[in-house]
Amino acid sequence: MSDGRVTVGHCIEGLPMGLFVWELLLCAFLACFWLGAMNEPTPFAMGLVATDWSFNELSVQAVLAVMSIGNSISLLAFGWLADRYGRALVMRNLLLLTIAAAIFMQGSRSLELTLWGRFLVGLSSGGLMAAMLPLLAELLPAKSRGFYLTVWTCGRPAGALFAVIISCLLLRMQWTNFIFLLTLPAVVLYILCRLEVVPESPRFLYLVGRREEGYFTLLDIYDKEMTCLPWAPESVSLTSSPESKEVKAGLEKLHSSDATITAFLCLIVFMINCASQCTQAWVPMTTLATSSTLANPLALIAFPFVQVVQSPQVHSLALLQSPPDHHSVMVVAQGYMLELCGIVLCATVSSVLSRRWLIRGALLCAAVLSFATTAAEGRRMWFSAGPLYGAVLIAQSAAFNFLLVYTCEKFPTSSRASAVGLVLFFGEVARFFMPALGIVLLRHMSQFTVVSIFNSLYLVAFVLTFQLPLPSFREKPLHDIDESRGKDALKRKRLGVTYQTV
Repeated sequence: MSDGRVTVGHCIEGLPMGLFVWELLLCAFLACFWLGAMNEPTPFAMGLVATDWSFNELSVQAVLAVMSIGNSISLLAFGWLADRYGRALVMRNLLLLTIAAAIFMQGSRSLELTLWGRFLVGLSSGGLMAAMLPLLAELLPAKSRGFYLTVWTCGRPAGALFAVIISCLLLRMQWTNFIFLLTLPAVVLYILCRLEVVPESPRFLYLVGRREEGYFTLLDIYDKEMTCLPWAPESVSLTSSPESKEVKAGLEKLHSSDATITAFLCLIVFMINCASQCTQAWVPMTTLATSSTLANPLALIAFPFVQVVQSPQVHSLALLQSPPDHHSVMVVAQGYMLELCGIVLCATVSSVLSRRWLIRGALLCAAVLSFATTAAEGRRMWFSAGPLYGAVLIAQSAAFNFLLVYTCEKFPTSSRASAVGLVLFFGEVARFFMPALGIVLLRHMSQFTVVSIFNSLYLVAFVLTFQLPLPSFREKPLHDIDESRGKDALKRKRLGVTYQTV
């Protein structure tokens, strides 16, 4: 810069790839692993767990909905709190609350206490992504940011596969043991956060005027990389590097506003998650139905989390006492293993392709592959259904991940966590909206028609992406100050510089 000063963003984005980045990605992987295991949407994670209560149709719907409701509330609330009080502080408190809620749920002996426990776990763990993703974006170097911001999400299919394996191999596992195994990653992550493996974002610290703490955080980061920070405290400042915007008027200005972009992002993510939830619920349940395990077709979409049987005498839901059909386990395991490898592959491809090609191409592939999976399942082509199911998961994960990366790059540090939390909120709403809508549609349409309607949502999301100003380049520098808060940010910046100069 001409005045000899550098920005805090310059200090972070110029970091070399070393120990600090890999430790950060490890913590993010553990968080994603834990969330994937707790929110596993196939019929096997809870279907074989022994409980002290019995399920019926109403209780099943309640068990499915309470955690999603807690996640939705948490995403909005803690996204806003992360912008106000700091990302790392919110993460530590959320992890501590999550461990306490998991212990409460582990000791539950009735359905009512279990519902409260799952709601508390969702309420405490849902906001973790709203704080984790902006923190990663603000701590990672600019080079290959798309790779670093998406490769750690392979923890979600890994956690889901872990939940499937332990519930299928350890038949009739007790509820307390199942929850204990799923809580271990959260405990490890909390210990790592207390050891300052995940520091607070220096961008946020400089933004709120805590310059000295922000500079010491930069020193610690450079010490981990065994590199000397070449700038003195008085030469590091917070400056805004917003996008250069042309003066627009009328509908064109409204179309390019942040509110309009946020609305389109929320709508696209909602449709992607609706279609993805249908695929993840329908494919394994179809294999159960075709093997004469399931007689109620409404359960294919309405009850995706548990295995159900219906006898002619009693119209109710019950947990299976026998192991699941091996075709179902094969399809689900193949899907998650392929998704895990595919996320790493798509993250690597992000260093070559732009965000625009990645998002739109992934949505188009998801639409085509989902219809192919439907056809393969209808013909009972098990060996092709598993790979196709995994390919759909890869495509929808790539589109979802890079939409979140675009959200982090689009919004400033002052509102980044709130924007991510709002976008994820609509994705979480789709988790309990899709089963409710599915059971209504199944009363009037065939199963194939309903699944095709949900698959077509990928195409609708693909069309809506043309309303977003997706960048045609790979990496984009983050900006820290919102233009609407320019006066307050400039005043804070001057006060900080004056203090350092004195």
